[in-house]
Amino acid sequence: MSKPLNNDNSKIAQFEQESYVDPKGKTLTSSLGVPVLDNQNSLKIGDRGPTLLEDFLLRDKLIHFDRERIPERVVHARGFGAHGYFEAYKGNEKWTKAQFLTDTTKPTPIFARIS
Repeated sequence: MSKPLNNDNSKIAQFEQESYVDPKGKTLTSSLGVPVLDNQNSLKIGDRGPTLLEDFLLRDKLIHFDRERIPERVVHARGFGAHGYFEAYKGNEKWTKAQFLTDTTKPTPIFARIS
């Protein structure tokens, strides 16, 4: 037995109530002025397949992303330095043969720069 058709359009009314409409009435367009419905998803083969070359909107977005201005590198980067002494409290002969890590009698002067 088939159910009778529901002609009250309650789903359409719900969609219109919950959908977003730009209050200014502007249309989303590509950089060339072509109207676009969705610019957050790309055309793919299947659900998890590769993207298609026919997706001009994705290619347009990637072209603009790749050609953005790259900021210049800061020549004198900010950083700080610290100097002091490293002193081993226990002998570490089990792990290393480095003299300054195994000698517990004398401190080793060190300097570190962090930038």
